Amino acid sequence: MTRATPTPRRPRAPASASQQRLDPIGGLAVWPLAPVISAIVVTYAVVATISRVHEIALEELAVASVAVLIIAAAVLAWAARPDLAPFTRIRAIVIVALGLAAHLLAAVSTWQFNGMIQDDFAPIGLGLLLLALAPFRPWKEILVLGVCSAAVVGITALVQSPFLGIQTPPVLFAIIAMTQVLAPGLASAAYSRQVVNSIHRWQTDARRAIRARTEESRGPLAHEVVDHRLTNLGADVLPFLADVLARQELTAADIKRARSLAFQVRRVLVAEVDHTWLDDLIGRERSGLTERGLNPLCVIADPDRRATAFDSDQRAAAGAMIVALCTLKGFDPTSLIVQIDGSGAAPTDTALVTQAFGLRGALPTPATDTTTIAIVTAAQEQAAAQAHTQARAWAQLHSQTRPRRDDRAVDTITIQVVISLPPHQRRRALRPYLSVLRAVFTRVRVTSRHPLLTLEFNAERTTTKGIK
Repeated sequence: MTRATPTPRRPRAPASASQQRLDPIGGLAVWPLAPVISAIVVTYAVVATISRVHEIALEELAVASVAVLIIAAAVLAWAARPDLAPFTRIRAIVIVALGLAAHLLAAVSTWQFNGMIQDDFAPIGLGLLLLALAPFRPWKEILVLGVCSAAVVGITALVQSPFLGIQTPPVLFAIIAMTQVLAPGLASAAYSRQVVNSIHRWQTDARRAIRARTEESRGPLAHEVVDHRLTNLGADVLPFLADVLARQELTAADIKRARSLAFQVRRVLVAEVDHTWLDDLIGRERSGLTERGLNPLCVIADPDRRATAFDSDQRAAAGAMIVALCTLKGFDPTSLIVQIDGSGAAPTDTALVTQAFGLRGALPTPATDTTTIAIVTAAQEQAAAQAHTQARAWAQLHSQTRPRRDDRAVDTITIQVVISLPPHQRRRALRPYLSVLRAVFTRVRVTSRHPLLTLEFNAERTTTKGIK
């Protein structure tokens, strides 16, 4: 009997993964859940307190309990805002701690006068706060917070059990109280785990499909690149060589013409090798602005071609932000500057950025010993080298091996633009894009000095030894 080939196991999602981090666009769609739950928590706390005035022994503590729960709900609604993404662990801990403080204050305010624990608002409000964390935090963290909160609520119920109006085993009171917190907490953790695993499986399958398709098309792509280069040479170089072969002699004018053609071919090849997705994006936006009757001057300073190291999510997020800036009302088409470097320093002078852009696009000096016969050979070698370099770069970017911490580097992306809009209109227009940036990149910083707007964010990349 032949043994069936085992199906390769899918890699598990990172423990720190959340829906907001893996799917920033989906996180935008679910963030209204937080203010809605906050409103429900506050409304229920106020109504429950008013309806149980006869059970309150210390009114000051009851009012303080409601106030603390309102603060917890306000922190939840604030922390979930898209322009403040990602939702950090500290925010989640603060929200749960405030909910527990409200529960303890409410328990003390009704000490010895509480008839039953089923109608206490604090445990239910705490459970709803845990439920609202599902799209923003990892499931293991939500589970730990839920279990810890349920334990505190259960202990409080055990201590109150001798004074409750219903005579039943104290453990039953603890179970009832813990269920009000633990059930929403478990539901929140289950939702976070299921959504994160689904997104991770989809991303893994997509990467495998892209890798397989790229491996299949790598050879034909290299031949297509070489054929494209030869086609470009056919306009000038090949007729020149045919003329030299027909005359069977090489004059000083032919040598001069060969050097000029070699210079042109080399300039085109170097320019195309240095071309990145960011150049294509800026080129499209520049063309669009020109069609609108504007005279754009969009500067890119990327001397080390670090844009090629961006993954698909980072390219989409940065590209969406640049397109949004170019389409905003009040955008100055001569002010856009995009700089990428690894030093972490933001550009302070437009002239410096322009100088870097000029150096990047400088024309190479032609060799003095170029011959006519070497033109076609050099072009073929350059084209094949370019295709091979692009294939190696793609393999480096999409490798599934886990990089070591020492192999990580940080690229700093800085975008400067002049937008003549009131600050509140600029914030409202860019809020969705900033939330995606904060989910994809690290240390996103926005500096607004009207009318100049500066965006600075970091991108982690993996440096592979042996690939230059």
